[in-house]
Amino acid sequence: MKKDMIFKELIQLDWEVKDQGEFFDKMVDKLYDLGFVKDTYKEAIKVREANYPTALPVEPYPVAIPHAEIQHLNKPFIACTRLKNPVDWCEMGTDDVIHPVKFVFMLGFMKSDEHIDLLQVLMENFQNPELMKQLLEAKTEEEYYNIVCGMEGMDI
Repeated sequence: MKKDMIFKELIQLDWEVKDQGEFFDKMVDKLYDLGFVKDTYKEAIKVREANYPTALPVEPYPVAIPHAEIQHLNKPFIACTRLKNPVDWCEMGTDDVIHPVKFVFMLGFMKSDEHIDLLQVLMENFQNPELMKQLLEAKTEEEYYNIVCGMEGMDI
């Protein structure tokens, strides 16, 4: 995982959304306005998530890591969001197990193979209860950004 994929303007704390669809609409609009994604990205991320759900049942806070194919991107990113209230999200590898996701790490890769290492690093970090507590309790976007940048494996 590379720190240069994390941008302070893509850190959102306590976003209010009613469901996954509203999250995608809001986040993709921001990514598009900032030049990270093409106009095809919103449909692509929704279709991919419907076919390949991305919620991880980590305790105590489930995390979603949605991403779409590289042809819908302009530049790589990791958009980190802490939701004010959890939203229902299907578990990775299934379409019938739902988790109340509090954290969303939307990923944009420019190479088709770089996501494997990044996903592994993220999944390992999300299993650290102390790290998740820090993310939950962060007061500012700057603090949240620093916690994410300090995650183990960020310099790989």
